[in-house]
Amino acid sequence: MSANKVGILLLFVFLGVGFLIPEAALAQRRGDRGTLPARSSSAPLDPQVPPGPRNYPVGSLFIQNLDAIWTAAGDILQNASVLIRDGVIEEIGSGLTPPEGVQVIDGSGLTAIPGLVDEHTHTALASTNEGSVPIVPEVRATDALDATDFGIYRALSGGVTTSRMMHGSANPIGGTSAVFKMRWGMDYGAQLLVRDAPLFLKWALGENVTRKSFRMPGQAVRYPTSRQGVEAIYVQAFEAAQAYQAEWNAYRENPGAFRVPPRKDYRLEVLVGVLEGRIESHVHSYRADEILMTMRIAERFGFKIQDMTHVMEGYKVATEMAEHGAAGGTFSDWWQYKLEAYDAIPYNAAIMHEHGVLTAINSDISWLQNFMIYEFPKAVKWGGVSKEDALRMLTSYPAQILRIQDRVGSLEEGKDGDVVLLNGDPFNTYTRVEKTIVDGIVYYDVYDEAGTRGEPFNALSRVWEDRKTAPTSVGGSDGVAAGSGLMAQADVTELRFGTADDETAQTSGIAIVGGTVHPVSRPSIENGVVVIRGGRITAVGSASQVPVPPDVRTVDATGKHVYPGMIDPVTSLGIYEFGGVGQATDQSETGRYNPHVRAITAVDPHGAPIWVARANGITSALVTQSSGVIQGTAGVIQLRGDTYERMAIEAEAALMVSLPAPNEPGGRRAWESFESLEEFRGAVEAGLMADGDALAGPQPPVPAGEDPEPTLESEQLQDLVEVFQRARLYAQRASIAEDVTDWWEPNVWAGDRAFLDAMLPAMRGEMPVMFRAASEWQIRTLLVFLDEFPELNPVIVGGDQAFKVAEELALREIPVVITSAHSPTRDRDESINSAFRNAAILDAAGVKIAFGTNGSGDVRKLPYHAAHSVAFGLPVETALRAVTLNTAEILGLGHLMGSLDAGKRADIIVTDGDPLQLLTKIEHMFVGGVEVDPKDNKHDRLYEQFKDRR
Repeated sequence: MSANKVGILLLFVFLGVGFLIPEAALAQRRGDRGTLPARSSSAPLDPQVPPGPRNYPVGSLFIQNLDAIWTAAGDILQNASVLIRDGVIEEIGSGLTPPEGVQVIDGSGLTAIPGLVDEHTHTALASTNEGSVPIVPEVRATDALDATDFGIYRALSGGVTTSRMMHGSANPIGGTSAVFKMRWGMDYGAQLLVRDAPLFLKWALGENVTRKSFRMPGQAVRYPTSRQGVEAIYVQAFEAAQAYQAEWNAYRENPGAFRVPPRKDYRLEVLVGVLEGRIESHVHSYRADEILMTMRIAERFGFKIQDMTHVMEGYKVATEMAEHGAAGGTFSDWWQYKLEAYDAIPYNAAIMHEHGVLTAINSDISWLQNFMIYEFPKAVKWGGVSKEDALRMLTSYPAQILRIQDRVGSLEEGKDGDVVLLNGDPFNTYTRVEKTIVDGIVYYDVYDEAGTRGEPFNALSRVWEDRKTAPTSVGGSDGVAAGSGLMAQADVTELRFGTADDETAQTSGIAIVGGTVHPVSRPSIENGVVVIRGGRITAVGSASQVPVPPDVRTVDATGKHVYPGMIDPVTSLGIYEFGGVGQATDQSETGRYNPHVRAITAVDPHGAPIWVARANGITSALVTQSSGVIQGTAGVIQLRGDTYERMAIEAEAALMVSLPAPNEPGGRRAWESFESLEEFRGAVEAGLMADGDALAGPQPPVPAGEDPEPTLESEQLQDLVEVFQRARLYAQRASIAEDVTDWWEPNVWAGDRAFLDAMLPAMRGEMPVMFRAASEWQIRTLLVFLDEFPELNPVIVGGDQAFKVAEELALREIPVVITSAHSPTRDRDESINSAFRNAAILDAAGVKIAFGTNGSGDVRKLPYHAAHSVAFGLPVETALRAVTLNTAEILGLGHLMGSLDAGKRADIIVTDGDPLQLLTKIEHMFVGGVEVDPKDNKHDRLYEQFKDRR
């Protein structure tokens, strides 16, 4: 922690005086980190494609008056400009003037960073795996590049300009990779390639290779099926390659001794290239034992593993990786999605980096490239990496791993003109990508999606404020909470939580003093006081108006901020330990209609996910299963307690329904309005779609009677209507038709009563019914359904295209829990940023919104769902409400939680800044009035265990 604070202080000083940090000084501070160790061979690397003339366009640009340029080369420049000529950076610095004939971009209010380099992706790969046999090095990703893959444009919107696209992980040894640039709009894949990039061979380890999770009855089993079998097949493969190499060497030395040349084997040719150091290897890896095993195999055959990718447990063997000379490319904070990722921790990058491993952050999953500017700051939060090195983990370090550091990875004269322009500081979570430039050409512009995208789409009106600098905190004028001051102790008999060892803490009382209090329900309070007794807040106000009782423990929050704990309204916390193993999850139940199945009874208080989620300021969550149509009854838990009863805030909080409505039948694509792409481009040039403010392309009139309207006529929807009609009748007169002569079986006989009893609170409007609906058509179908059942208290969960019906949702006062704010826009017909602007449009229309993660491992990322929406126009105050008070009110628990008001639960976090900001730290946390340690979790314990291992 202290090292991080010193780094930030030094950075502040450097920025404040415009000081340039020499690369040599940074290198000295890093020691030997940031440089790829020497190769094991002096042989030149094989290029991925033969040298040849340039087959792609380049441009010239002058970007002037930038607020800041983070060069990733040791310099942070202020008030500077960049000249790119013919695709190459010609000049960079202050006092430059634009040359004649070069396009000028005004950089006022913007920050430039290098184009991001993603060392592991499958974007633009037409086919992922050749899984027929275990060893297939002869296949080439360069032959499967799809220049039309929309993932390229998505990557540009996240600031990614260069990637290594890999063969999949179905094989112990797969094919060779392709290093390419995101040149959107090219005609064929070869135009994307970085021609002088070397060839890399993809290896893979773990369950993807052994196929333990993919076996089907009657399917042939492919060797190997065990981790030790993977090691054995590596030995076999390279012994065969050695024999092949020896035979060809003998032939070259004495061809007369052979009647004919040895047979060419393209599979072994690639493996010989690895043995000779001409082709480098990168390895899909998770567990530490396999990482170590693979390095030892390479050493046995005289070469090095150049890059361990994924490398989820790299932190456990970081010393050995550094000694071997292997780099590490990892996720920033993914974990839990399968057993192999169960020990993955967000500190992985920091530990590898501190141990001298050249470390990069990568995406792997193509849609994650949408969010890459939010990935590198996590290395600062989780492990205290300096900001400079964190940025390098997605710029210069992966460029070194790909051996193209002379071309990309930093903003320096002579390097490619790959630049990303941001509307703020790269470490401010409210920042967004404004423009992405590759080879001096603007391929993405947030204000000119139509022009840069080059295809029709349903564009959005701009409803967000054009911020030049994003806000960094939530606050307001000094104020006192209504009803604040000392009150009688809250009645604790209604609180269904607490453990025996909490008894003293529950009754002794706590006062948080000196900080800026953000009640959420009213303006912020400078030098505030929050008094807690019996698990409840008894007083909130300024120090001048709320005295601190003499018998309470005092928590000094001077210089800090006090917020309500955050609430995730749709999760599988506690019922999902890790994926890929059936015994480790209770998310599903048989049958389509299960209102009587209560999620809360399966919550495991002692599993790792709950504690990990709590580490980032989340104090409560709604837990639900996710199978069937009526999925069950969800419960709200506090993230503290040793039984599900002691965790329960509201055991039966919501009825979960997955609306069985398809997407719009026969929906037309926007670009079908044009006869050709040339016609569409002509419309762009004519200004018909300029700036993304109007529909992207003129739409033909829809003949009368041809515009489809949603109905409830499908069989599944009719079934759901009948279920709710029966529940309505039962609510009016509690009787069911039972034949007492029937053989008793719970799901046939008494199950009716249990089923209908579980639906009573929903039919009486006492419990929200949370309908999962994503598309516009599904939501409109839901509105037809709700016309049949006006007594329901509906909530939309998902709401990907809720922005299209925002006005009607506001009129009906139907709230939306958005679960796609941190996911890409799913429908290519829509603006690429629709998912990110969704919240702002709904809020502007008057719809109450909340954010949910709809998962388990990602619950700790809840604040970033809100922050990303702020970057696209959502007011920061609304974003904070959408993870606190709005959420509580949507769940019907606004009287109990969600804000810092007298009488409410004492779910409180004390922070060093805005909790929606990624770099904010949690200093203190209270759950139900009991102070808990946010670092008391599996990930922090593993960090402490391995951070100093040598």
